[in-house]
Amino acid sequence: QMVEVLETNPVVEVTEEASLGPEISLEKPPEVNSELVAQSKEFKEQARDDFGIDWQKYIQDHETSEYRISSGGYSQDEETGFDKFVSKKSNLQDHLMVQLHESNLNTTETKIGEYLIGLLDRNGYLRITLDEISDLLKVDSQVVAKVVNVIQTMTPAGVGAYNLRGCLLLQASDEGYNNDVVTKVIEKHLGNLANNKLAIISKEEGFELEDVQAAADIIRQFNPKPGASFPTANDNIFVLPDVFVEKIDDEYVVTVNQKDLPRLRINNLYRETIKNKDASNKATYNYIREKLEAAKSFLRYVDKRQSTILNVTKAIVSVQRDFFEFGIFHLKPLTLQDVATMAGVHESTVSRATSGKYAQTPRGLFELKFFFSGGAQTQTGEDISTQVLKKRILDIVKLENPLNPLSDSEIAAQLIAAGVKIARRTIAKYRIELNIPNSSRRKHT
Repeated sequence: QMVEVLETNPVVEVTEEASLGPEISLEKPPEVNSELVAQSKEFKEQARDDFGIDWQKYIQDHETSEYRISSGGYSQDEETGFDKFVSKKSNLQDHLMVQLHESNLNTTETKIGEYLIGLLDRNGYLRITLDEISDLLKVDSQVVAKVVNVIQTMTPAGVGAYNLRGCLLLQASDEGYNNDVVTKVIEKHLGNLANNKLAIISKEEGFELEDVQAAADIIRQFNPKPGASFPTANDNIFVLPDVFVEKIDDEYVVTVNQKDLPRLRINNLYRETIKNKDASNKATYNYIREKLEAAKSFLRYVDKRQSTILNVTKAIVSVQRDFFEFGIFHLKPLTLQDVATMAGVHESTVSRATSGKYAQTPRGLFELKFFFSGGAQTQTGEDISTQVLKKRILDIVKLENPLNPLSDSEIAAQLIAAGVKIARRTIAKYRIELNIPNSSRRKHT
């Protein structure tokens, strides 16, 4: 949007250095007939527009100052070294090529792999059959199948599949979900899963409904388009942090990265045109006034946007302080609504403000959405991370009587008795993620 404004509004311009001298206008005001020139007192009074904005005062306020975001940041003299750039994921093809050349394939198989990777669509699917590839390359289909299998073991999990079912099965295998519930639902019941007909799956396969529900929860977390998360070949492969989180004394301080934000100001030519009314004509004056109003709205928009990012990040940091102090196992549950309430904005605003935004922190560079996670609470309101919950479930199962293993409800009851608020359905979900069979299959006779 900034590029569009700079191209269409000659009043706004970017200044790279304050010492460049008089600005060169991007565009001159339109030529007007001299008969339209008005020098009357009434015309001069139009310096104050219909909205009560004194444009002359507005210009004066900006005469000696460039527009900078008011929320603070690094000084102008500070350099942005190469270490400030953090490499993003390469495009999908490059990412897979690196893995291909690190594999144990021979020269011919590697060439086949390069060809296959080039055939993958934007989502990471191989939309061509083995026989078609074999015919095109004039090689045995078994050789092609071997190379395809190698590609399907690469990251991101699910890449190189022929269809959605294959993509989900690859991800299930990669996550270690080799139990019969998850794989069977993917293989035979994607339609029922899509329509949430879990009872039908339970009845037809003889699975307990709670296990089907847990398997469904797991499958819905998989990515049906594993390649789509990668930038295209034309995307910038480097990102700069949008905000900085620094520990100063005993506090974490958040600042917006302004080093790479263009500094905007009102063009000198238009500033002088508005100030020197006697040298203007009405049409020119109205043209510039309209552009000034648009410029002011845009500058306010930029200021508000940066202010929102700042406030949202401050809210995140205040909740996740233990993460910055002690590490990943202290990441607390946090939702968009939680941050929206703290920042005083709508949930959708938080979603937009954190989408694709990065924070440089003492623990490294993180996308802001990284800090949103699930979990549970104790009865006193203390947050517990998902990782800690899984460990506690695993410990309970290890100590159970193998002749009379605990059901999910009984595990939940033990955690509730220990002060943890958790539902049986959540226990089932975490149990399957830990590859722990249900109680009937854990029973030793």
